[in-house]
Amino acid sequence: MKHINIKSGILLVLFLIGMLVTGCTEKETYMDAGVIDMNNRITSVDKEVTQPGDVVTITGTGLDEVYKVLLNTDNVPVPFTATPTQLQITIPATSPLGDVITVTLLFSDKGIAQIPLRIISPPVIFAIVPEAAHEGDVISLYGKELHLSKVIKINDVDVSSTMVIESDKILTVVAPAGFAGGNIAITTESGGVSTGPYPMILGTEIIINNFDGITNYAAASFISSNGNLDNDVEETGEFPRSKYWTFTIKDNNTSWGGNLDLYTTGMPDTFTDLTKIRLCIDIHLTKAMSVNVMIARGSDVWGKTLSLNQGWNSVILPFNDMGSGYGSTFPPEMPLPLFKDISGVKIQPPAQATSSNFGEKISVDNIKFIIVD
Repeated sequence: MKHINIKSGILLVLFLIGMLVTGCTEKETYMDAGVIDMNNRITSVDKEVTQPGDVVTITGTGLDEVYKVLLNTDNVPVPFTATPTQLQITIPATSPLGDVITVTLLFSDKGIAQIPLRIISPPVIFAIVPEAAHEGDVISLYGKELHLSKVIKINDVDVSSTMVIESDKILTVVAPAGFAGGNIAITTESGGVSTGPYPMILGTEIIINNFDGITNYAAASFISSNGNLDNDVEETGEFPRSKYWTFTIKDNNTSWGGNLDLYTTGMPDTFTDLTKIRLCIDIHLTKAMSVNVMIARGSDVWGKTLSLNQGWNSVILPFNDMGSGYGSTFPPEMPLPLFKDISGVKIQPPAQATSSNFGEKISVDNIKFIIVD
């Protein structure tokens, strides 16, 4: 940790005080005379590394005489409570981050004490890949400030020894012995805890396509729009949604509407219990719509009509919730297909003239199946 030069710091604060005095009320003008070093009033600080929202406890003597707290020389309000022996400050959301800053305590009767703190931005996990895994599998976390991670636990099991920090946005860990799924939690040097956006699953994840270079079981013609869906374009989004595909609902004189078809081939024959399988897709809409989300075996389809919101939707559709046909007849009139016989995933937004959706757009990303053990 960097060491703060107290004398230099006091000069900075004197300069700040001089500027503050110009606009102060009359009762505060006593501050323009010499300042007394009060660092001997401070005996301990419970955190040298902290993050916005944390409460830092300072112990000492005469701390109830503090009337203002500054970060560096910024006149940012810092909430605090004080007794003669303890002062607690709450680190503001607007605090400077990443470097050692000076916390300055202004005492009545011309006193100043200064404390060095490092304020960090807590790590945030955006995505977990894969979200279904087994013991020994490598798990990638995507987010921000991940390089500040000190301890990582999966379902309260410490996996920090397997942690590899690839960048501030990506790190990997290995699923521990006895892995049974559960939440991922990161503890930082400040003691703050950040958790994953969803719990991990004990099972298998089969990526059909995430458009970032990871594909399994995808045929050469990996995606096709037809009917009243047009203007296919690959787009780049904010990390970690690096790439996705967007389609425009357009009047191509097709009375039945339009589909997105994602073709698959060579699906594994090891998964026979369809009650444990779910289809997962990220779908973005420019307005709220009811969308048919389906699996296909040749010309036969099974799925469900889902009411989706404007913006990104994370669709999770268990196979045992699927009906048959485009109208999602439930229970299905035809038995669900064997997993190995699935030939594709089909997405059908309301794209007829009567739907009044011409000009609206639908985007797709992260098409996958999750098989729960």
